[in-house]
Amino acid sequence: MPGYLPFAGALKLPSFVCDNCGFWQRHFAAPPSCPLCLDARHVVPQDGWRFRDVEEAQASFPCHWEEVEAGVWKFWNEPVTGIGPSAYLIVTPQGNMGFEGCPVFSEAALDHIDALGGMTLLSASHPHSYGALPQLQDRFDPELCLPAADFTWSAALQVSWPYDDTLEPLPGLTLHRTAGHFDGHAVLHDATRGIVFCGDALKFELNPDNPREALTISAHKAFVRGVPLTHAELTRYREVFAALDFHQTWTPFEQAANVGRAEVLALIDAMLAGRPHAYPVPVSDLR
Repeated sequence: MPGYLPFAGALKLPSFVCDNCGFWQRHFAAPPSCPLCLDARHVVPQDGWRFRDVEEAQASFPCHWEEVEAGVWKFWNEPVTGIGPSAYLIVTPQGNMGFEGCPVFSEAALDHIDALGGMTLLSASHPHSYGALPQLQDRFDPELCLPAADFTWSAALQVSWPYDDTLEPLPGLTLHRTAGHFDGHAVLHDATRGIVFCGDALKFELNPDNPREALTISAHKAFVRGVPLTHAELTRYREVFAALDFHQTWTPFEQAANVGRAEVLALIDAMLAGRPHAYPVPVSDLR
């Protein structure tokens, strides 16, 4: 039964936000460490751990929002410490879907989502961009769709709709597990708008004079550490992206309006042709 929590005790604990990466934990006191920072894809804080409760995080990191495409809202914090991903809300006649989480939502931002019709479905590409998903679940009680492969990272959440490789929770919005960056890393394909929300499968450097134009594109196992993906991981990426029709590619940080299926496949094919690397490749070289 959607929304049924057979054991919800952990979800009643206070929430704490890691200042280094933005990962949320539910704990009876400030946690001793952050599992996401201790993971090999990240780095530990140089000056020790700092965890903020929700009220402190809201006061420290103002939340902003903007309709970046018709029916697609972006939420972000500025200023913010740590990773600082953006969250997206996709408005549809069948219900609204949230994808990714910014580090913290203000009460005004949550009220704005409510005014847009709330949130029926919720998901994310991988733990680096879970962010404040617990806030959204507490406020709107959406169905939470996450890959079973990343279940171990969801202790602060209640997964109600686990999936293996592909799930279409709303018409025209389909989740596809790419693996690679994380075992459960997934992308969201918006077939109506021709957008792939690609999580950390790809990374862009943007034109400072045109923030929707990507100048370079790269792919990584670990961006902070510069670790490349293997050929097997890239092959899986290619299989997923090749099956999708899209002309824009958005990460939790950038909206690349000039990169679509052709450029993404050209990048992956070039990477498969040689030894693994994590170097940025000019978009102009992929056309």
